This record gives sequence, C-alpha cells and structure tokens, in this order.
Amino acid sequence: YASLQRKEKSGFQRLVMFQTMKALKRLFVACSAGLIFASCGVTAAPQVEPDESGIIDPELASGREIWGVHCTSCHGSSGQGGRGKQLNNGELASKYPDPVLIIDLIQNGQGQGMPAFSSKLNVEETKSVVRYILEVLNEP
Repeated sequence: YASLQRKEKSGFQRLVMFQTMKALKRLFVACSAGLIFASCGVTAAPQVEPDESGIIDPELASGREIWGVHCTSCHGSSGQGGRGKQLNNGELASKYPDPVLIIDLIQNGQGQGMPAFSSKLNVEETKSVVRYILEVLNEP
C-alpha cells in the first residue's frame, strides 16, 4: 500500500524532469522542421522550361501555379496520381484528344471522383492548367 502513495519529488528531480522536457520539445521542433524542409523539394511541381529564346510561356507558368494550388493534393505533384488519377502517362490526351473536352471535364467535374472547378477557376485558368498537364507533365 505504501508504494501506491504519491512520493514528493526533490528539487533536483524536478529540475532534471524540466530540462528533459525542454530537450524533448527542442528535438520535436527540430525533427518537424526537418521533415517540412525535406518534403518541400519532393512535392514541387515540375518547372516550365524556357523555349529556344529563353522565354518561359506565361500561360504554362500560370498553369503550373494553378496545378500546385488546386490539383496536386489529388493527382500528385508531377501527376503521378494518388486519390485522383495519374495524369502524366499520356492517357488523358488519348482519352480526350480535344483539349476542350478536358477543360469541360475540369470545369464541370465527373461523377464522384472529379469535382467541378468552375467556381474556383475561370475557363482561361483551366485552359492554362490543361496546357501544363499536356505539355509539361506529359513531356516526352
């Protein structure tokens, strides 16, 4: 019964516990920051390469930005798939040879899997993300 009674900790024991907790907190923060920084490069969408004259197509650059904000959470940073379908394997262009069909799919959604983005993206923004998917993510 005596072992169940609460023992009072000495000042030294409290100091050691306090310092241990501070050290664990610093370790947790450092590990968390490391994971965040390590994952930053992994999840970045592929860059838009400049053309022969060194100019980056602004519509493709806009498409990349939109892709990063609205599409990567489901389709992956480079279109490798996840919750959403894989889009970097050429199947999208085969299934929808006319980009207007892809724009319509993004704007209006499809079934339970693909939500409609017409309330978030206008047609020009959708067109730029379609170009990014077809020309950058599916680059030969």
